[in-house]
Amino acid sequence: MRLHVLSPLLLPALISSNPTTACASHQRAHHPPSSPSPIPTNNASRPTNPPPNITLTNVRVFNGHTILPPSTIYLSAGLITNRYSCPNATHIDGRGFTLLPGLIDSHCHPTSIAHLEELARHGVTSGLTMSCLTSSQCASLANHPGLTDLKYASAPASAPGSAHGNIAASVDPTLLLHNASEIPAWLDRQLAMSPEPDYIKLIAETPGFAQSMLNILVSSAQERGKKTVTHASTLEAYTQAILSGTHHIHHVPLDAALPSNSPLLTQMKRVGQVATPTLTMMRSISRIPSTYNATALLTTHTLHTHHIPLLAGTDANEVPGVPAAVPFGSSLHDELFNLVEAGLSNVEALRAATVVPARYFGLRDRGEVREGLRADLVLVEGDPVAELEAVRRVRGVWVEGVRVEGVEL
Repeated sequence: MRLHVLSPLLLPALISSNPTTACASHQRAHHPPSSPSPIPTNNASRPTNPPPNITLTNVRVFNGHTILPPSTIYLSAGLITNRYSCPNATHIDGRGFTLLPGLIDSHCHPTSIAHLEELARHGVTSGLTMSCLTSSQCASLANHPGLTDLKYASAPASAPGSAHGNIAASVDPTLLLHNASEIPAWLDRQLAMSPEPDYIKLIAETPGFAQSMLNILVSSAQERGKKTVTHASTLEAYTQAILSGTHHIHHVPLDAALPSNSPLLTQMKRVGQVATPTLTMMRSISRIPSTYNATALLTTHTLHTHHIPLLAGTDANEVPGVPAAVPFGSSLHDELFNLVEAGLSNVEALRAATVVPARYFGLRDRGEVREGLRADLVLVEGDPVAELEAVRRVRGVWVEGVRVEGVEL
């Protein structure tokens, strides 16, 4: 059964039956350009010039909704544009390739430029980070041309004595929340960070917050115009997250599956909650296939069959002390296969990493191949709708029109 997401949008303004009539004087290159030089490791050596104009011809397009026949796509000033806006463009012959919206990892923990490089090389042009314990760490990863663009969570709201609370306390004891009276000041401190968090991260776990505390956190964040993302990896925590009315629930239970006849599923649909199962992480934590299949995978299948929107996220990290290290970039490809194993079609899995997270995280400038949006794009060899393995064959990546270095044909 299909996810209820946006209906397909065709691209008549971007499709030309005679591409030679546009930008006729431009030099033509038959393949995506490649760079023999190593990827720089700091922003000082990255390009600062305006993104070049690019014309991709004869390229199959997955626009975030459906597959389109071979088309011509134009990039100018970092945007997907129309045929009349591409003077001095470089031409790329896209025969045999598919152009997709840049992939979005809806749950990751990059802490270095090297992590951004690895994400970008695998076609992940946007990453939704899930913890900023210090503003300096997040600020250091912002605004790097040609690298993955990040959106930021607050520091996780966690309870004293909880597993996540112990981690937070080791960094800054003021990150802990002891009672509801502390919530306004805690939110004030989080929203004063630079960059300002795009959403508020909450932790549901045992021991941890009481249900009433989670409810107040969600409503308080909503009053300040912020969505909440709640960590929940046990059935008890997942139940708490659903009942709190949080916007996003990340992970799925590993101790027991959410029953397919649970009234909580109706609650999720009524509130409009969405789920990011992070099956790659859950599989790594479980290490026992039968346990993973009977809990995390089954719950994801249940969410899908009840039309709960699913987002592709990995929990990619190199954080000491976490249950499992998950690689950056390649793990999002793995997550698409995990979602297909849970019952999604190839198209639905691709949507879970493009248009669906863009919609539910309010990223209106990306997630689709459509005129006027950011030129966050991935060129892969083959057709990932027919053969999902093609998503691993990344042959070109652009982040806001800037080509990612180190991706070669």
